[in-house]
Amino acid sequence: ASQQGIIWTDIDVWSMTYQSQPYIFSFNKISSGCGLIGPHAAAVMRGTTFWMNTGNFFAMTGSGVEPLPCSVWDVVFQDINTTHQQKCVAAPNSTFDEIWFFYPSAANGATECDSYVKYNLQEKSWDYGSMQRSAWIDQSVLGQPIGATSNGIIYQHETSPNADGQVMNSWFETGYFVMAEGQSMSFVDWFFPDFKFGEYGDTAGATILTTITAVDYPNGTERVYGPFTMNQAKSYINCRLRGRQIKLKFESNDLDSFWRLGLMRYRMNADGRR
Repeated sequence: ASQQGIIWTDIDVWSMTYQSQPYIFSFNKISSGCGLIGPHAAAVMRGTTFWMNTGNFFAMTGSGVEPLPCSVWDVVFQDINTTHQQKCVAAPNSTFDEIWFFYPSAANGATECDSYVKYNLQEKSWDYGSMQRSAWIDQSVLGQPIGATSNGIIYQHETSPNADGQVMNSWFETGYFVMAEGQSMSFVDWFFPDFKFGEYGDTAGATILTTITAVDYPNGTERVYGPFTMNQAKSYINCRLRGRQIKLKFESNDLDSFWRLGLMRYRMNADGRR
């Protein structure tokens, strides 16, 4: 790390600090119960050290070792293939202030890293998905971050909106958010997603598919609306749905497509329970 060496055991974390002669280095245990899950599961970014433990994520700040509250904890630690957990990889992406943690999924029967969770340092938010990466180097003199798979394929990230010249099916989906509390139901007829349909100064030609899913109760029966096609020429989605909670999915599968999502607005009225 920046001012010290950091050494992990399976259980503890230690600091190694230069002291000069006669002992040269001093070793001090910083904390317990926060050991490292695997030899490549730690990374340094913005002067902070981040790592993955067998049951949590941690960061070493000026205040010492602190756990990172993880909103998708169960996605990782209830699914990780513990037989191969030592293969987990921490992957910093300085361009976007992100730390990725790749791990092998037990649900997928994976023996190499095939899934990830990602922490955004600025927003302090998490997301997750599927991607095969078993090694990683952050941006360097070689350019943007470089990742590799266990079968020897090397990728350079953040260089294009395409997948090596082919269409990249890009998408993300929110969690459910509340439209109405208690006994109330909500009726939504218009939805206004504020998109940017191209890079600055370039043609705004992206096409985005928007899917809205509504439920009346948590874990209730889902009602799917869409996908609705959005482009620069369309101003809103006429969805006509009702429920207490909704989630949104945005995706695109066209070549050279760049888009960005801004503030989401909708027109809503209170609705009856029937």
